[in-house]
Amino acid sequence: MSAGGADVTTRRIVEVGFTAFCAALLLFAAEGRHPYGFYIVLRLVITVGAVYWAWKVYKAGLHGWTWAFAAVALLLNPFLPVRMQRTQWQPIDLWLGILLLAWSVFWLIRSKGSLTA
Repeated sequence: MSAGGADVTTRRIVEVGFTAFCAALLLFAAEGRHPYGFYIVLRLVITVGAVYWAWKVYKAGLHGWTWAFAAVALLLNPFLPVRMQRTQWQPIDLWLGILLLAWSVFWLIRSKGSLTA
């Protein structure tokens, strides 16, 4: 593998680490009781990350994932919030966290495969 390929792999690992994995950790952290401001920051971070990934996967031609990330951005956006009770949000947060962790693994595996091809 060339030095350029190693840089791409490192960049993608860092990209996943700072976006999807951190977002998943925030979603899992939402299971506890926190001040309302925490949830506003959570919504903002997840929305920005989801919009970023929606654009990124759209450019990569993964249109199903584009719709998934767009739906996450719409559901969690802080500007027109969907109002539910904390107990209703907890399973949604958990499943979104699992989705983002699965996405991280998929993107890293896909990235390694696309580098060798």
